[in-house]
Amino acid sequence: MKKTFKIAHRVVGGDAPCLFIAEAGVAHFGDMGMARDLVDLAAEGNSDVFKIQIFDVDTLLSAEAEEWKDRLRPRNLTLDQVFELKEFVESKGMLFMATAHDQSRLSWLEELDLPAIKVGSGELGNHWFLKKLAKLGKPMIVSTGMYTEQDVVELLEALESTGNDELALLHCVTSYPTPAGDVNIAAMDSLARVFSGPVGYSDHTEDHLAVLGAVARGAKIIEKHITILRDIPNAQDWKVSAGPEDLAQLVDDIRKMEIMIGSGVKKPAECEAGGMSWALKSVVAVRQLPAGHVLAEADITTKRPAGGIPADQMEKLLGRVTSRCFAKDEKIDLTGIE
Repeated sequence: MKKTFKIAHRVVGGDAPCLFIAEAGVAHFGDMGMARDLVDLAAEGNSDVFKIQIFDVDTLLSAEAEEWKDRLRPRNLTLDQVFELKEFVESKGMLFMATAHDQSRLSWLEELDLPAIKVGSGELGNHWFLKKLAKLGKPMIVSTGMYTEQDVVELLEALESTGNDELALLHCVTSYPTPAGDVNIAAMDSLARVFSGPVGYSDHTEDHLAVLGAVARGAKIIEKHITILRDIPNAQDWKVSAGPEDLAQLVDDIRKMEIMIGSGVKKPAECEAGGMSWALKSVVAVRQLPAGHVLAEADITTKRPAGGIPADQMEKLLGRVTSRCFAKDEKIDLTGIE
């Protein structure tokens, strides 16, 4: 799999900025006005991607799940509505994506000509469907909630046969909300051990701490649910969603965290130049020292500020002879010793 690839104009992986996906899911509840408001929210929050979920309830769910059918049916959009939403998203400067939850929506993905295919964790082991998605020839982002490491290996083997080598994997926990003790951000390392492509994190926690932790650990993609409505019966996404009150701050914090990660090279930062003058120490006389005095450990110490002989040179001065007098606390200098 490629270590980096492009989704439209955006590079994913490597040193590229983290791709932020605002996952609207079905938070529009079938209302196009609400859907456009969610797009505005994502755009105002500086999201890179706006994503929804598309499905046909009778193709997605069997007859024994009638309650789920009744819950989800009103939250569906028609293909025309999805096209309208895609155009609105792109007019806001964002990429549009959709997760197709069943085979009836494969043709929709083709018609929509999306820049990438997002796959939910629910397709664990569903290799025949995953292969069909891969054969659409678009970059894929696959969430791995409920997966074991062996499941990931089997996923990679299945997709390898399709020839699609543009894949990103997201660590995810399929629980709404996810308890702190189950987040397991370090599982991204496990993904990276068996997979050479970009690794990221799809969040289902109630706040933003796990997202920032994932970015600090190297996530190349972040997916976070968004919502406008709260306390909605028969719905769960709102419990783990960013909204008008905090989405922009979350994305801003992600960008700050990326800056904070830095190059990884251990060296003084430019901003430390001033600190070096007052924080570092010089070698000074413990007491008044006469000329011709042999320096012993009891004669010298290190004190702030810098500017004299550095502290790491102190031991090299022992045994040398002063060629002039030094006052107490005076910096020892090389012109005054033999």
